[in-house]
Amino acid sequence: MLAVLCADDSDELRAQAARWAGELGFDPENRIPVMLRDPSPRVRLMAGIACGKLKSKNSLGALEELIVSAENKDPILRHAGVTGLVGVATLRELESFVGHPSEAMRIAAVVALRRLGGIKELTKFIKDDSPQVMSDAVRAIYDEAETQTFLDHPKSLSGIAEALDPQHPPAVNFRAIAANRRLGTFASAKRISTFLANPNLSHTLRIQALYALESWPRASQLDPIDGRYFPVLAGDMDALNAAIGPEIWALANDADDNISRQAIAVLQSINPDKAKLDQVSELILDEKQRSDLRKEWLRWLRKWDLILFTSVGTQVLNSKSPELRAVAAEELTEAELGGSAVDNYLLATLNNSSDTVELQRAIKIIPRLNSKKYIIEKLVKEMIDGRIAPEIQLEVLEEATTIARDYPDIRMLMDNYNHFINKQGVMTRYEVALKGGNAEKGKGIFFGHAQAQCSKCHALKQIDRQIGPSLEGIARRHSREFLLQSIVDPQAEITLGYGIVTAKLNDDRIVNGTLISKEENRITIKLPDNSLKYFVASEIKSLSKPVGTMPDLKAILSLRQVRDLVAYLATLN
Repeated sequence: MLAVLCADDSDELRAQAARWAGELGFDPENRIPVMLRDPSPRVRLMAGIACGKLKSKNSLGALEELIVSAENKDPILRHAGVTGLVGVATLRELESFVGHPSEAMRIAAVVALRRLGGIKELTKFIKDDSPQVMSDAVRAIYDEAETQTFLDHPKSLSGIAEALDPQHPPAVNFRAIAANRRLGTFASAKRISTFLANPNLSHTLRIQALYALESWPRASQLDPIDGRYFPVLAGDMDALNAAIGPEIWALANDADDNISRQAIAVLQSINPDKAKLDQVSELILDEKQRSDLRKEWLRWLRKWDLILFTSVGTQVLNSKSPELRAVAAEELTEAELGGSAVDNYLLATLNNSSDTVELQRAIKIIPRLNSKKYIIEKLVKEMIDGRIAPEIQLEVLEEATTIARDYPDIRMLMDNYNHFINKQGVMTRYEVALKGGNAEKGKGIFFGHAQAQCSKCHALKQIDRQIGPSLEGIARRHSREFLLQSIVDPQAEITLGYGIVTAKLNDDRIVNGTLISKEENRITIKLPDNSLKYFVASEIKSLSKPVGTMPDLKAILSLRQVRDLVAYLATLN
């Protein structure tokens, strides 16, 4: 019967005959391999899959013809060929396709080897001239590897590591960087360092390579490529020190802040000579350099030479950059250095600076100083008198609360302040959250806070269906006070279309729904079935105050989080 069906004029009958033979494992006369040359692609598809199930050893040549003729253009036939190879070919036979003139055949061999777990055999394909074959081989080895894999096949790991080349596909280079990091040797560190010297690398690849060097001193339980459990041991620090060359120092001054920051992080592990220390000191003191770069170098200098750091840091307290001044004060205070220079900087900043972030950071330093009681007490009194800028009131409150435990005078001031403020309305109590927030952190709260879940209800663009009002252009339409009120007292003012009301009519009927519009003589209510009901004002005996579905976030967000969220909403113009 199989012979009859295999010779039928119907393409579909022949295809189903091949499928049937494969599923039953029945082909006593070896007819299925012959069907790999059938004129119908559908028949060849079923025959290829069936050969794999039948493990027809004499079909390898026909499968090769099928794959080569498909030229990697027909994914269906490619799948059939690979499935056939998996069932038919041995690892050695698949390895023999290294250097095969057909790229399609080499790709199929790599995919089949991946399915069969042929790590040793796959290694031969890493140096293939085809970017696709090379990429598939590297992925097949690295992405399927487990802890024992590279212990059993060390040549596979070194083969991937040696594939690091700017000319190779990104998929290869990302895994090659990870492989070099796993090796942790001088040769692997030098390979990454040399790779970074190429000016044409993509931003992502450069950051990944720098991160591999920066993480060299640390062991990790997670793989840097896909985050799976795949431990990476700490690298050889002597090897790293010997391998790092001028290319990393050059990247430390790159125009891209992310790259320069990551390069400086790498250099945190590299012992500098006196010339480098002096060079960095000059750069930090150079007002023409970027503040972001100078502050990272200042942190670096703190690690390697405290005496030089103290000298440079105290000079930087007089820099033109508020951000750099603040970082210098923080670093000096943490290192318990700087003494009176830091005290003088703080007093000058509190009296003269107009930079909100610098003022906020300066106040956060105060509790570490010997003069903290005097400074905080002065600030609290000024805040009570209304002489403290709104942007820094929250910092004053937080630091005063922290040190009040140790100072009765300040504790009494804070008790009196809190007693007064708690008697006020909610907007007065939250007035310290109006200004001074961090918009970037506020964005994180909007999109990522697990309890607030702002983005679940509010869209940033006007769309047809949404639970809460669109926030598109909200900063143009409303003041910061409105934004704050909508967070801490959401029922105070409900946007039309989002408040539930109950209307009692003159005939005593009750209508419940969403208040859509309220004009002088007409009210529109959307009923639960989404239909609109229009009422003349004279028909309504009473109308309840709209109730919104927006939750009260006071119990969910801290004062600081509320301030950051307001700052973010204020950017939505």
